[in-house]
Amino acid sequence: MSLFRFAVVGSLTLCLSGCINSSTLVKVKPDGSGTIEQTLLVNAQALKGLMAGMGGGQMKETGGGPGMMSEAELKRTADRMGVRLVSTTPLKENGFEGSKAIFAFDDITKIRVDQDPQVGGTGSKESPIRFAFTKQGGSSVLTVTLDEKKAADATSEMQSKSGSIESIDPQMMQMVKTMFNGFKVAVDLEVEGKILKTNADYVNGSRVTMLEIELAGLFEDEAKLKALQSKIGPGATLSEIRPYLKDVKGVKINNPSVTIEFR
Repeated sequence: MSLFRFAVVGSLTLCLSGCINSSTLVKVKPDGSGTIEQTLLVNAQALKGLMAGMGGGQMKETGGGPGMMSEAELKRTADRMGVRLVSTTPLKENGFEGSKAIFAFDDITKIRVDQDPQVGGTGSKESPIRFAFTKQGGSSVLTVTLDEKKAADATSEMQSKSGSIESIDPQMMQMVKTMFNGFKVAVDLEVEGKILKTNADYVNGSRVTMLEIELAGLFEDEAKLKALQSKIGPGATLSEIRPYLKDVKGVKINNPSVTIEFR
């Protein structure tokens, strides 16, 4: 299993790009409506260095700096996700630049959530994440399901594009670590009210972490990473991967199917 493909599997089909810090927070109300807060930050200096090292190409600017999406791009993103754009705010944090966009929805079962940093894209692939919502007495029940086959199939395209970690020399490995310094992707759910019951592994108050990956932590122990790659074969599903990632620093991956009952 290739080094980059391993990261893609863990990131649920995230298109790996160095210098990216991406987070999605889905807030759900008892009636199934809610908002999505999607933050995309780019390490501008690291990205410029990377572009220069690859031949001096120029970064695409949208008028607000690296990581900033134009209103037209954000509206395309909203259409793709099945939501409507509410607002966007420029952000600068610890050398990263970008923005936080807030989208609203009326029915969580009709939205698409993905972690593609190219948020202005027009991709039409079906999301591997599905939401179900029901009322049960005075409680609301939200179920989040990952289609593991789609997530695994989406990573197959990456297999032939990079070599395994064993084939990367120390100098190149250091370059990879530098490239992905600060890289983080996260998907969280937050319900309005109190969680009464859930099978989720990562719960903090009314918030459930579905996915959190910091590649700096993943690359920190090369011996463990090599061991993981030897155990996880091509097309591995999330259920097969999770047991090996439980104790890996910087990685949290929840159950493929999470149910949250709240009131």
